[in-house]
Amino acid sequence: MTDAVLPAGCFCERELRVGNVTGRAWSLFSQNFLPFFVVTAAAAIPQAAAGTVGDPFEALHVEGLGPLLGLVLSPLSQAVVLYGAFQAMRGERVNLAESMRAGLRRFLPVIGVTIVVTLLGVLGLIAFVVPGLICFTKWFVAIPACVVEQRGMFASLERSGELTRGHRWKVFSLILLWFCVDATADQMLGLVSTSVGDGIPAFAAHVIWSGAWGAIYAIAAVVTYHDLRAAKEGVDLEQIAAVFE
Repeated sequence: MTDAVLPAGCFCERELRVGNVTGRAWSLFSQNFLPFFVVTAAAAIPQAAAGTVGDPFEALHVEGLGPLLGLVLSPLSQAVVLYGAFQAMRGERVNLAESMRAGLRRFLPVIGVTIVVTLLGVLGLIAFVVPGLICFTKWFVAIPACVVEQRGMFASLERSGELTRGHRWKVFSLILLWFCVDATADQMLGLVSTSVGDGIPAFAAHVIWSGAWGAIYAIAAVVTYHDLRAAKEGVDLEQIAAVFE
C-alpha cells in the first residue's frame, strides 16, 4: 500500500521513547513505501554505481564523480522524504511534487548541515571516538529543523543541540540501533557481492538497501524531531506545521 493516510492523533507523543519512534517510523515508511523508496533509491544510484565494477558504470569511476553526486543527491533526498513524512504525520497524503519543491527550497542549507555534521562527526570519531558520537547525537535533528522550521545552517545545528539536550542518551540509542541494522545489512551485501561477483546484481542490492535504509533513517529523524518538540515545548503537529502556512 502506498500514500496511506495515518490519523494525526498517532503522533501526539509527549515523551521521547526509542521504541515508539522506531515503530512509528516503520509505520510511516511501510505505508508510504513507494514514494519514499523511489526518492532515496534514485539518490543512491551514483554512489552505488561508482563502487561497482562493470562497463555500465565506468563513467562514475572517474575522479570521484559518483561520491560527489551522492554528496549532493543524498541530502536532497533526505529533505524530500522528511517533508513527505511530515505530511503523512499530519494525516495528509504524501505529495512528492510538493515535497520535492520543499526539498529544493532548503537545498543549500541542508547541504551545509550535512557537510558540517559529517565532517566534524568523522573527525571526532578519528580523534577520540566519543566527540564524534556526541556530534552525531547532538545534531541528529538538525536537518528536520532546517527543513521544517526553515532555519539556516548554523541555526539548524544550534536548534538541534537545544532540542536534544536532556535526551541525548535516548537519541544515541536510536542512532546506535539504526547503524547496527545498517552494519548487519552491509555485511550481508558483502557476502552477496562475494558470491555473485560485482556488476548488476551487486549494484541492485546496494541501491535497494541504500534506498530503504536512507528513507527510514530520514523518517526516524523527523519523528524524533516531532517528539522532542512535543516533550520540551508541548507543541502539536499543527503548531509545528504553522511555519508552512
